[in-house]
Amino acid sequence: MTRKKRKSAEPASEPTDYCPDFNDWPQQWSVVDADLELGRNMLASFTLFVRSLMDQGLAAKTIKNHMYHLNLLGSEIIRRLHDGDESHRKLPNNALILKYVDDETGPLLPFWDPDDNTERGYHMAFDATCRKLYKFIAPPL
Repeated sequence: MTRKKRKSAEPASEPTDYCPDFNDWPQQWSVVDADLELGRNMLASFTLFVRSLMDQGLAAKTIKNHMYHLNLLGSEIIRRLHDGDESHRKLPNNALILKYVDDETGPLLPFWDPDDNTERGYHMAFDATCRKLYKFIAPPL
């Protein structure tokens, strides 16, 4: 029996090749209309970051994992803006993101229990994405 050669898939060229609903994230995060502009601005930064990951030749699964974490981050930033961080709404886009990520971690996500080993692992992976994003958008010292 002869095997047919499988055509290789076209290389991904856009974030939506990894996550089809990528452009819909701002609407998913939005609570009020004012959130849409903030979400679109964050998505613009996330798009540049994801393209840089793609340019590094990372595996598709790795890029998808980072994108999953970016979606969580955007949602958490919008949630926090509604839960007391309202004053941060006026910050420029990357400055807003940098309020929540730094060179070590991202925001503590309330739905993951830090005492559960599995969920702690999820949070460590989320923090790794936040660190990469920080290095990508933080101004050089």
